[in-house]
Amino acid sequence: MISPMIYLALLALLVDDPKPVTPVPDKYPPPLPHMTDPELTCRWTPAAAPVGPIRTRLSPIQDQQQNLWRLDSRLSWKRDGRALDVRQKTDFSGKNLKPVSLQRQLSVEATAGGLTDLITAAEFKAEEVRIVVRDPRSGNQVDRVIPLKENCLLLGNQSFEHWLLIGKRLVLSEPKTISALIPGEYRFIDLEFRKERAEKIGDLTVQRWNVSSNAFEAKVWIGENGEVERYRQGEVEIQRIRKRPASASDSPKSPPAGNGSSADGLDEADSQEGEKKG
Repeated sequence: MISPMIYLALLALLVDDPKPVTPVPDKYPPPLPHMTDPELTCRWTPAAAPVGPIRTRLSPIQDQQQNLWRLDSRLSWKRDGRALDVRQKTDFSGKNLKPVSLQRQLSVEATAGGLTDLITAAEFKAEEVRIVVRDPRSGNQVDRVIPLKENCLLLGNQSFEHWLLIGKRLVLSEPKTISALIPGEYRFIDLEFRKERAEKIGDLTVQRWNVSSNAFEAKVWIGENGEVERYRQGEVEIQRIRKRPASASDSPKSPPAGNGSSADGLDEADSQEGEKKG
């Protein structure tokens, strides 16, 4: 039988949260440097065809005596007759970036017919993690408890916000290997990191890292404070969309450039150029 705590976590996914609490900078500075804006937006681009955004908010959990924070992320995209929607809430410690709990709802719909729903919840204890995966349509449920590895982080499938925590960890301690838990698969994988070179993304200087494991290989571009600016794995590329600061010479009557949005891609020139040759 599912525990009351896990059950409440699953129910929490069925309704939207209220607006996140605004941190008080002097008292509770955000543990992630790129989350000072109300929302971080990234462009999801598989095979050079943008399909939809990833939007992530960071907010402190009410009881700040424990220095706990929440990443509330939503990925929505449509492609080739399929629509995917993922809502995920990741609670973690602002002190050491360790995960505390996870709530995830996945919905996949095909125009040809068929709808898939999957709900995942995880509770982290000192030495173990309990993972419940449930299909609300069939009522089928898997409930497992597995031992934790030391200093592990989360890495859910299609969960770019978890790379925000990994990027910060790399800047803090530059570990060669990080154990990452994939909740939906009830297993850990070891991610091996190797610094490759410094590059420029617009006016930013970033470090390009190579990430390898027995499951995949990827590249990730990280700023000096741990900001994850770009991620590439196979044909999939994810880029942070940055808001350009307003210029003093800009006329308030002038129409915005491009499609009218104040948020431009993380350097439009860079997104075409890719990484610069060393």
